[in-house]
Amino acid sequence: MKAVNYEWLNSMTEKNSVVLFGGTLDKSIPVSELAQSFEFNFKLYNRSFTNLSIKDAQAAWENCIEPVCPEGILIHLGAADLDLFKNAPEVFDSCYISLLSAIRKSNPKTRIALVSLYNENANKTIFDMNRHIKAIASSESCDFFNIDNAKLWNPAATREVISFVYNLGFEQNLKIKKPLRDIAKILYSYAYANLLEDFEHARAV
Repeated sequence: MKAVNYEWLNSMTEKNSVVLFGGTLDKSIPVSELAQSFEFNFKLYNRSFTNLSIKDAQAAWENCIEPVCPEGILIHLGAADLDLFKNAPEVFDSCYISLLSAIRKSNPKTRIALVSLYNENANKTIFDMNRHIKAIASSESCDFFNIDNAKLWNPAATREVISFVYNLGFEQNLKIKKPLRDIAKILYSYAYANLLEDFEHARAV
């Protein structure tokens, strides 16, 4: 898997950042703007690929993400693998676990969170895939974020609270990096409100 643009951009990235690693939907999430809006105290980079299959994810990691040396990574994969999962769920699971092993081999301390797929239409294959992703997260000691929680969250209110804390002078309390599930909540609440309808339409065509 070769992505010249990401390889070039990696020369300008900061180490110990957090990376979003996903597929078509994730490519459209403006992570830099959201990180700035919510006053993150670390760099957040988007390394997502159109129609990325779990079978190609490890190569994408090795070529385009591992050089960044992220301390945290949000993984949102599976949307391009519904047929694979339906016909051979064991292959999907094996590829996912191999990806996580490669990440941990690079840096055992990397924080990893797995994100479930949207399932607005109660699709059985997606429902079963999400169960597998959650089980993989548990067995591999990763965090898990249920993406359905994003649509229930009020990002504007949270941003106001963050600004209020800064204004009171409590910056020291914000030196600890956000939990990955909180970052996921911000990113996918944006995606739910602004991107999901077009993504679902494109997938249905």
